[in-house]
Amino acid sequence: MSDTHTLVALVPGCGADPAAERALMDQARRLADGCGGSAHALLAGPAAARVAALAAAQQAGLDHAWFIPTPSDTLQAQQYADLFANALQSGGLAPRLPGALMLVAAHPDNEACAGALAARVGAAPLGRCTALAFDPEGALHAARGAYGNRLALTLACTGPMIAAVRPQAGQAPASPRQTAAHVLDDLPAPPAAHPVTLLPRNEPHASLDGARIVVSGGRGMGNDMAFPLLYDIAARLGGAVGASLPAVDAGWAPVTRQVGISGKYVSPDIYLAIGISGTPQHLAGIDPHTRIVAINKDAEANIFSVAEAGAVAEWQSLLPALLDALDNIPGP
Repeated sequence: MSDTHTLVALVPGCGADPAAERALMDQARRLADGCGGSAHALLAGPAAARVAALAAAQQAGLDHAWFIPTPSDTLQAQQYADLFANALQSGGLAPRLPGALMLVAAHPDNEACAGALAARVGAAPLGRCTALAFDPEGALHAARGAYGNRLALTLACTGPMIAAVRPQAGQAPASPRQTAAHVLDDLPAPPAAHPVTLLPRNEPHASLDGARIVVSGGRGMGNDMAFPLLYDIAARLGGAVGASLPAVDAGWAPVTRQVGISGKYVSPDIYLAIGISGTPQHLAGIDPHTRIVAINKDAEANIFSVAEAGAVAEWQSLLPALLDALDNIPGP
């Protein structure tokens, strides 16, 4: 196999989300197979995660896996970036860096690490990409959104690059193969963490940042009576509550809950939109890979054109039934 292109799956905090980590390694393997390159993993995490991480790399069919033991699984982004930079610029990884495409799973913490690492190793930071492919001349074509996803860009790049990607659903995993495993236990220790002062939250509910499920309400609910139900449903699902701009303007939800081009950008697995019409300004705040489920009494609402599933109904008839169903799910 040629090393013209080297795919490197970067996993900071290894062991925190095994399924996402394995999906990232599978994606690196598929991309490498498509361009005649090689696929590798660079993992950093507590020593207890090493065996499982290296086994996942083997199951994904990677050529090499490098594991960096860390004192904990809660290092800061710049600490992981320093560890990865030292690993990429020394030993067996250094010759692979000039032609490497490095991948991180799309998540705010991972993307902060990727940006810092790009600066340290002179790589092009591509941001969150929706599609990646190499052309016959060897250039990478990376598709991504811009200006709140109102514009689609395709970047042509060469040299070391770092991209954030979401796992691709429905893709068959690679066949397991013998993976060369390396433990990098002689790297310099990460720098001291930046001092962080945790401020008390002014509300008890889960934050939108990094939420895997978002339950969001809009003007179509008619009043603020539904929002207590939204918080209850989100809590049962382990998610967070969002709101559209009109709902925030009406005082039904705080501005910290606003999703959209003038609010937060969210990338959950599922976005439950209740009474939300689906304006471009609101949809610009939702990752295009997110699966949208809509509840709206207006059958012509634009949200249904982008929703994977939906119900034309009043929220008063569905939300209490949904909450009751969640409360009565049988235990394991």
